[in-house]
Amino acid sequence: MDRASYIQQEISKAVRSFTGLLLLIGGFVILSLSLLDYITVPDKFQQFLVYRLITFLLFIVLYFIYKRYNNYPTVFIVLATFLVSGMVELMILSLGGHRSPYYAGMIIVFMFLFGLLPITMKISLLLASIIYGVYLIPIMIFDTITDTRIFLNNNIFLLATFSSGLIWRHINYKIHIEKLSLEYDLSQEKKQLEIYSSQLEELVQERTKELSIS
Repeated sequence: MDRASYIQQEISKAVRSFTGLLLLIGGFVILSLSLLDYITVPDKFQQFLVYRLITFLLFIVLYFIYKRYNNYPTVFIVLATFLVSGMVELMILSLGGHRSPYYAGMIIVFMFLFGLLPITMKISLLLASIIYGVYLIPIMIFDTITDTRIFLNNNIFLLATFSSGLIWRHINYKIHIEKLSLEYDLSQEKKQLEIYSSQLEELVQERTKELSIS
């Protein structure tokens, strides 16, 4: 196996592992944050709890499906991103739309995904676009922008966070590639040393036989 194949294999293995973890832990995190709803918007607590329970159950279903079909992690990552972003968007629309402070939930989704998954820049851009699109498009369609200043502020903050996260993910991914490349080189050197050791042992045995005969 060459270096490129080894790196791709290890990255795929890590993504498959972390995707299962994301679905399982993510579901429970979504549910546990209902405490925040109870503290900040008690009048919306029951409504938001229903959103969270439905999303939690869907995450658990996805988790068990993924355990069987784990060769397609990107599909499950995209589905999970749509689900949790959609849940947060329903909360945003129910709580002031473009003026809602719950836009910060999109940042939590973004950071949770990018903090756990060793994904490529291409997939990172896709996920960031999904999260931002799920936030922006329904507001533009179903909401009336009355407070332009707050709406622009929210968008600028989201875009700044996403841009910073994408840069961090790119740097982190490169570091990960370099680490895997080093691991590959070390494993190849170890194999070469084992071959040399085996050849040397055979040579010593042959010389010992020759000396014995002599």
